[in-house]
Amino acid sequence: MSFISQNKFLALCLIHVFLIGSWSADSSAEDAKPMSPPGSIEFIGENLIATANGRFDSWRIVEGSVDAQSLESSWVTVEVDLSSVDTGIDRRDAHLLQADFFEVARWPKARVRVDGLSRSERAEGGGTYFDANFEIDLHGLTRSVRGEVILLSKDPLVLEGSLVLNRMDFEVGPPPSRWNPMAIKAEIPVRFRYEGE
Repeated sequence: MSFISQNKFLALCLIHVFLIGSWSADSSAEDAKPMSPPGSIEFIGENLIATANGRFDSWRIVEGSVDAQSLESSWVTVEVDLSSVDTGIDRRDAHLLQADFFEVARWPKARVRVDGLSRSERAEGGGTYFDANFEIDLHGLTRSVRGEVILLSKDPLVLEGSLVLNRMDFEVGPPPSRWNPMAIKAEIPVRFRYEGE
């Protein structure tokens, strides 16, 4: 697999981390600490030839307020240590940290604020659907992306969700090219699941 495709994996993982972390608990900067959330943070990157999976191992909630009874008023900010990316291949992970991808020497952290939840009309399979805003600060650029959160249970809190991240909005990696089968697609689908205690 090309190193180019690794960029997509990292960006996708980053968003999953933000989403999962955003629902774990009320938190403030004083008591924020790195932790592994209960649930899953999964990302998939692909080009015409290959598909890869990965995750981030280190992140923390720096501030927020989550109310399972009223998600519309909930918000959270999550900080991710970009150097903790794990795609299962050390050489690929090391390349993702370099200047042509995430440039962690310059931007070691990424942040996402999740807020603006509003109940969606969508109703499939169980759960309550919400549209949500994800304000992402990545690679020195801040962009807002709309996504979806599904409330599956209030007690314990169980959430799933998804969004699509365009890596070119953050100038991460080279642009896609139809002439290069190893080029990563610009749009990256993201999915997550959170299971509270």
